[in-house]
Amino acid sequence: MKLKNILKIFFVLLAVLFMAYYLNRNWMELQKHKWDFDPALFLFSCVLLWIAMGSATFMNKLIFKTIAGAHFSFWHMFKIFNLTNIGRYLPGKLWNVLGLFYLTKEYGISKRDTMLAVIISEIGYKGSAIIIGILYFMFAPLYKNLLPVMIAVLILFLIVIHPRILGYLINILLKLIKKQPVEITFNYLVQAKYILLYFIVWFLHSLAFYVFVNSFTSTETIGIFHFLTIMPLCWIVGYIIIFAPGGIGVREGMLVLILGQYIPSELAAVIAISQRIWFILIEGINTLIAVTITSKNPTTKLEITKENDSL
Repeated sequence: MKLKNILKIFFVLLAVLFMAYYLNRNWMELQKHKWDFDPALFLFSCVLLWIAMGSATFMNKLIFKTIAGAHFSFWHMFKIFNLTNIGRYLPGKLWNVLGLFYLTKEYGISKRDTMLAVIISEIGYKGSAIIIGILYFMFAPLYKNLLPVMIAVLILFLIVIHPRILGYLINILLKLIKKQPVEITFNYLVQAKYILLYFIVWFLHSLAFYVFVNSFTSTETIGIFHFLTIMPLCWIVGYIIIFAPGGIGVREGMLVLILGQYIPSELAAVIAISQRIWFILIEGINTLIAVTITSKNPTTKLEITKENDSL
């Protein structure tokens, strides 16, 4: 087994052990806790999370139309998005991208256009998460001293995503893996537009998480606007840690540390673990729905209109 795979497994196990330690240390307190689980709120959180994931699907549909000129129906993009999304849970961060190359090729979309669409989607999704995550430090008195560092990270991010710099860095990476270079044909305004649009996706996702937590315990000690910054922050940290497939363990550890400031740490650990199951449950439902969606015809090509030349 390669060293990098050993490190990935080690990192995930370490994160799981961290959460197990929290649960074990506070198990007696957890048993004393007066549970007030609200099934109606939990089901409502599932619906909200499903809508949030649907909004991400719609965003990808819009991106492929803008960047590649591809007119996907919502349900065909739903199928592609959710089938390839499974790749996030495999070691590494590129399996879902490889899946996108494979599935979009069946619709007559070139690898170049798919790559550009993936780049815009990644910038929008991750960029909006970074911005919202930074807002967390404005609400958290304990971490306000880290705000200047976070602002520096934001400035660095905004510099890196400049089309010229981004194209240069991507082509260095492509050269290292012996792939053809790609030309960035979109401008800075297109990137900014999708960063702003992805705020809607994150708002729905965070709102679903807010309802989910309230189905277990009260969040009166956390202002709702503050709370809405927590999930994007934990999610982006989980994404940055490349050794954790799908951010497993990292996101949960961050949630324990953050939620533990407002609610009992043992309860925070339960919520952190439960939200992963909650999230995988909805992803599993989406995958089952995606499998049942039939393509018009595997040989049928989408209507492609080249709109990206003027971007």
